[in-house]
Amino acid sequence: MSTTDMWSRVSEVLKNKDFVQDVSGFDRRALIKQANDLKGPRMRLLHWSQIVQTRRIPHSDDNLTVDAIEGINMYGAARCEIFMVSHRWLRPSLNPVEAHPDSVANEKARALNEFSRWRRTWVYKQHGFSPEIFYWIDFCCIDQHNMISAIPLLPLWVACCERFLRIETEDYHERAWCRLEPLLSYVFQFADHHTVIKLDFKCPRTGLHCGTETMTTILDPREGKFTDPSDMIKVEPIIELAMTLKVQKNKQELNFGQTTIKCFLL
Repeated sequence: MSTTDMWSRVSEVLKNKDFVQDVSGFDRRALIKQANDLKGPRMRLLHWSQIVQTRRIPHSDDNLTVDAIEGINMYGAARCEIFMVSHRWLRPSLNPVEAHPDSVANEKARALNEFSRWRRTWVYKQHGFSPEIFYWIDFCCIDQHNMISAIPLLPLWVACCERFLRIETEDYHERAWCRLEPLLSYVFQFADHHTVIKLDFKCPRTGLHCGTETMTTILDPREGKFTDPSDMIKVEPIIELAMTLKVQKNKQELNFGQTTIKCFLL
C-alpha cells in the first residue's frame, strides 16, 4: 500500500463514528484494532518493567515491546494505562547508528522509572490497585529501519494511547516533532491534560501529589526546528489532518499560539 493510500485510510478511520465513540473509553483495544486493520505496522507497546530491568530505553531491534492488544489482554484493560511519551531526542543525528533518544547516562530511562513508581503508587493510593503501565515510545515501538510506513499511523497511535507524558528538556518546545505530538494529543486523545516531568524527576517517598497545574500553548510544528529538514515533508500531512478533523467535540477550536492544554508538572 502506498503512503498516500495509507494517509487516506487513516483519515477515514478518524472520521468514523465508531472510532470517535471508542475514543471516550478507557479500553483502547477497539481503537487499536481499527488501527491494526489498516494492514500497516501493528501498534506495539513497552511495558514499564522492561525499562526497570534494562535501565535503558530499548531499541526496536531489542524486541522488548509487545503487540498492543496482546499486552493489554495479559492484564485486562481495567488494569492497564497507556502513555504516549513525547520527548526530545538527547543524541540527535542524521546517522541512524548514532542517533539515540537518551543520554549516555540513561537519564531519561531513570526518569521514566521514577515516573512509573510514582504513577503506580499514586493510583494505588487513590483507587486501590497498581496499574500495569505501557509506554508508546517512538524508539522502541516503531521499527527504526522502516519509519516511512509508520508515519501515517502516528495520529491513530496517539489516539490509541489513553494518556500523554511529556519529558521536558530546555529546548523541548522549540523542536518540531515535540510540537506535533502535543498537537495530535489535543486533537485526538482521550486525556484532557498532559503529565510533565523533567529529566531529574524523582518519585517523592512521602507526600505524593498530582503535580502543579499549568497551561501549555499549542505551537505550530512548521515553525519548529528539525534535525533533518526533510522531515517537514512528513509533518505537513499530519498537521493538515489534525487541523481538519476534530474528534473531541468539547475542545476549543485549534489556533496555534492561542489554544492551550492543561498540564500537571510533577
